[in-house]
Amino acid sequence: MGLSCGGKCSMFFLVLFNTLFLLFGIALLVIGIVMHVNAGVLRDTEIMKLLTNVNLNGVSMATLVSSLSIFSICLGCFIIVVAGLGAFGACCKVRCMLVLYAIIILLLLLAEIAIVALWAAMKDKVESTVKSEMTNVLKQYKGPTVTDEVSKGWNLLFIGMDCCGVVGPDSNNQEFASTNWNGGLDKIPFSCCKNASTDNYYAATNSDCQQSLKTGTYRSDVSKHY
Repeated sequence: MGLSCGGKCSMFFLVLFNTLFLLFGIALLVIGIVMHVNAGVLRDTEIMKLLTNVNLNGVSMATLVSSLSIFSICLGCFIIVVAGLGAFGACCKVRCMLVLYAIIILLLLLAEIAIVALWAAMKDKVESTVKSEMTNVLKQYKGPTVTDEVSKGWNLLFIGMDCCGVVGPDSNNQEFASTNWNGGLDKIPFSCCKNASTDNYYAATNSDCQQSLKTGTYRSDVSKHY
């Protein structure tokens, strides 16, 4: 016996919703994989040591960096499995699978609403806290020739992430003046200059970049990477 008009509409919307849900799961999986691959710079041992000094409510940035991509991959895989469960239940008309599918979907939607609401309420505070923590850690910076974990971590981060400081140096904002680095006439370390590399940042100089801070000579704003 064929489905009634109402039954056909219900099946159509179930298939449509499940397809969108499946695509969402695939998107999360792909994003997680891309994040995991692109986070290679941040997973550098020296940079991870630096990020352990940046804490957000007791959780270090190193922990967040290393776990966020894995969480996205796992959640994406879970959503794909749930979508498969819904598709199988709909095709084979297995009532218990459809009930389980509906319960999981409801719980995920409630969790998503709660997370979005929480993030909307705390976004500015979180960003402000992270920036403040990073600024405090930057004050421990001692220069491109010093090899302590904080200084070396910052130098490698500047080069690897194509950034400079926390908010980026310009004529009105000289972050490095409040650090432990004595750069003399230099306003930024050579590791902030675009022609710096992991092979030369501790020895080379570029007065045009380090002293005049002409737009385009130094690396970009670190906040663009978050």
